[in-house]
Amino acid sequence: MKASDKQQKKFQGTKLLAVVIILYIVLYFFKQEKTIESLKHFGKNTLSIIPIFIFVIFLTAVINYYYPKQKIAKMLQGKSSAKTYFISLIAGIISHGPVFAWFPLLKDLKDKGVKEGGLVTFFYGRGIKLTLLPVMISFFGQLFTLIFVAYIAVAAVLQGIIYEKIK
Repeated sequence: MKASDKQQKKFQGTKLLAVVIILYIVLYFFKQEKTIESLKHFGKNTLSIIPIFIFVIFLTAVINYYYPKQKIAKMLQGKSSAKTYFISLIAGIISHGPVFAWFPLLKDLKDKGVKEGGLVTFFYGRGIKLTLLPVMISFFGQLFTLIFVAYIAVAAVLQGIIYEKIK
């Protein structure tokens, strides 16, 4: 990504923030009580997820330090096994950013011998976003979130296995 693209994205984020702040100010003049209630709700939700965000950032940093991409790629090469699918699932869960940014790396891994079933599991596992789990829990509850995440995790592995069987 070029520096100018990064600056433009940063500017877009700042623009969005400015628009939201302006909207809150305008809404305050029309519906003070609702605006204050909304800001209180936002603050409560934000404070409740900050500790989890910090934990996720720490966990991601530790994983990236001890398991760089090359080490993960080496672990995924060879015959597909339960370990391959598990590592692919975890890698998919902790991956961040737009999926297309991962295409070159995943293509390189495929060229180095990583089985396509592992790649399918990786892509499917991206449906679980660690940073969004606290928000999901706050909206839907722990049981729903646990079942949802378990379903995606099991389905990710099954999709990888099925792909390897039918390709």
